[in-house]
Amino acid sequence: MDVPGGGRGFERSSALQRRLHELVPGGAHTYARGSDQYPEHMAPVLVRGDGCRVWDADGNCFIEYGMGLRSVTLGHGYRPVLDAVHKALADGVNFSRPTELEVAAAEDFLRLVPGADMVKFAKNGSDATTAAIRLARAVTGRDMIAVADQPFFSADDWFIGAVEMNAGVPEATRDQTVRFQFNDLDSLRLRFAENGNQIACVVMEAATALAEPEPGFLEGVRALCDAHGSLLVFDEMITGFRWSASGAQSVYGVRPDLSCWGKAMGNGFPISALAGRRDLMELGGLRTDSPRVFLLSTTHGPETVSLAAFRAVVKAYTVTPAPGVVLTSGQG
Repeated sequence: MDVPGGGRGFERSSALQRRLHELVPGGAHTYARGSDQYPEHMAPVLVRGDGCRVWDADGNCFIEYGMGLRSVTLGHGYRPVLDAVHKALADGVNFSRPTELEVAAAEDFLRLVPGADMVKFAKNGSDATTAAIRLARAVTGRDMIAVADQPFFSADDWFIGAVEMNAGVPEATRDQTVRFQFNDLDSLRLRFAENGNQIACVVMEAATALAEPEPGFLEGVRALCDAHGSLLVFDEMITGFRWSASGAQSVYGVRPDLSCWGKAMGNGFPISALAGRRDLMELGGLRTDSPRVFLLSTTHGPETVSLAAFRAVVKAYTVTPAPGVVLTSGQG
């Protein structure tokens, strides 16, 4: 096995990157994967991975920091996940009716997240967070969203309208989202004061790699939401299956009304989830007398390969406490 680095240069990667820019806007399908995130002429184009290592088109070997934008915790090519995926592939990938696997995956998920009563699977984080926004607006009858000043929550207009790169988002949509400072309850109080009872929900990560919540902050956010009749939505895309298999909400002991999951729950396979209280989630179902909410309806949300990968991840976490291993390795 090559050692990380290798010193072989980036000639082929640079040529492939130039070709990517001719074919794909930005030269990557995710902005965080773009060549502008790396030193000039030193952006590797990858060809394979194994464990924590990846190899580029020039044969250079690297330890991959971030592991698939935080979507991989068990390593590239983790055999138990691949075995589960191979079996699912052989049995069929997508059907016209729900599968038994959907029942098992939902039960697995809800056992992990005791604060959630129901779950709906999808393919990417934006699916889940935008569904949470729609549900919060339907429940409260309000339009505005208060979002923490954390990097990213969705590729959809409700969030992109509040960031610098907001061309193409109608001004009326931009005005419906306001930002507040993480770890600053006064900034959230101000948003509530400025907007009366117009805020449908507060959206935030409970923690990030750069900022843990200060004592009392999350509890204070929960109390403000309750006082103003707004829902609390936790984005667990990164914290879920990294801070804990049960998410940051279990680490800090604050229960959101809705939570959004993805990334590491599939060890790189495309899967996300919206979870929450039964009385809220049922509004997107068939067993309600209230006006139904178009919650989530995706062709590929229940495909079997990613659900099988998710179940294998859950099983692996019962054997190897991956969040603890990641923490210990990072501190070492």
